Amino acid sequence: MPPQTQTQRRRRTGNNDDANEARRHRQSRRKNESDDSEASEEDQDGDGDGDGDVDMERTGDGTEDQLVKKLVRYALACEYGRIPIKRDGIRDKVLGSNARSFKRVFEGAQAQLQQVFGMEMVELPIKEKRTLKEKQKANARKAASQTSTSSRQYVLVSTLPPEYKSQSIIAPSRIPSTSEEAAYVGFYTMIVSLIVLNGGELSDTKLRRYLTRLNAGQNLPMDKTDNVLQKIVKQGYVDKVVERSDGDEDAVTWCIGSRGRVEVPPESIAAVITEVWGELPDDFHKKLHRSLGIQEPERANDESAIPEE
Repeated sequence: MPPQTQTQRRRRTGNNDDANEARRHRQSRRKNESDDSEASEEDQDGDGDGDGDVDMERTGDGTEDQLVKKLVRYALACEYGRIPIKRDGIRDKVLGSNARSFKRVFEGAQAQLQQVFGMEMVELPIKEKRTLKEKQKANARKAASQTSTSSRQYVLVSTLPPEYKSQSIIAPSRIPSTSEEAAYVGFYTMIVSLIVLNGGELSDTKLRRYLTRLNAGQNLPMDKTDNVLQKIVKQGYVDKVVERSDGDEDAVTWCIGSRGRVEVPPESIAAVITEVWGELPDDFHKKLHRSLGIQEPERANDESAIPEE
């Protein structure tokens, strides 16, 4: 082979080696830059350390604020349909992968609900075991394992001062209509009041007698009486307890539901009874407070109330 051709081939080979070396250098530099970028993103997302800590602490307040707003919307939507705000629902529909941030997000939502809407989430009491069969199951479950003392469900209640709890400020909902909503609230409040004043339980026969005297069949504008009773049972205002029997008719008893105990406290029942009673006897408030288990307000003695000169 001529010397000139060998020299040209060596030059081309050397140039190719230099080009390959430069290419490998550029690829290595790009890889290092990519690794640094990925490491930086992992640090920001909280996944780089692999220790499973809460991501919220590293994504900044923006993500937490969004979750707080999302929980507020979820709570309002549940309350609009009179559906309990379930703890599992908050984890699944609001928090998602940020389940460990439940406490901070819940407290933030409580603050917004109180400041903006004048409401707060209150935990519902555990549903009581009424029938003998339910009590036996509960005792067996308690003996087998430690039962939870939390219902893990919440409802919204007003935090407004008493002077702002007037009809002009807190008016009935306009859906389906103001009159129907007002009638519905008045109906379940009256049913809860009757059950409470009868010692916490009311037989079906006695309830039907009260409904006949109230002329509920004609005065309820939204639906038939049985359908409305079924609705307030479904929404937790009252519980319908049915004791099955072999030969005789089933015994039906009406009790206060978990939502009814929270939304219609004894103070509200006393206000309703006072409003519809008419002319009040002298010892009315004393008897009413004793029936409802409300502590009577302390009244100072007239003579002791007058300061000595």
